[in-house]
Amino acid sequence: MHPVSGRLDLQNCSLKDPGPNFLQAYTAIIIDLQANPLKDDLANTFRGFTQLQTLILPQDVPCPGGSNAWDNVTSFKDKQICQGQRDLCNSTGSPEMCPENGSCASDGPGLLQCVCADGFHGYKCMRQGSFSLLMFFGILGSTTLAISILLWGTQRRKAKAS
Repeated sequence: MHPVSGRLDLQNCSLKDPGPNFLQAYTAIIIDLQANPLKDDLANTFRGFTQLQTLILPQDVPCPGGSNAWDNVTSFKDKQICQGQRDLCNSTGSPEMCPENGSCASDGPGLLQCVCADGFHGYKCMRQGSFSLLMFFGILGSTTLAISILLWGTQRRKAKAS
């Protein structure tokens, strides 16, 4: 890896997959992955790479998020260049992607996430207030304790009988 002012040069590194440490490069602006035997589906590989503006890939690997996620996709004999990552939250003609109590945030090429407003949580940000950890773990703990005592009692009787 040779990061130089927002550029990550990984060309011709025999990579089939960028690997788990690749997420540390989420601030890169230019990433060069050409001449690597990459697997085809890189969709979630670039989750969180919101600043990425130029991605150079092997010719047979499609741009993550498809051509709609980029301003310009150029194919050459030996590489494909994806340039100008689009913000799906600002795309025109797109219906509101997030619920009333949430807001859309870009999460990488072709990816977005819905962030709940303060005081809301849960599916589609429909629940108001905070998640009660005390109640959740209280119910979980007492249920586990009751089942454990029940099983201990029934198994103890079986052990005495034999």
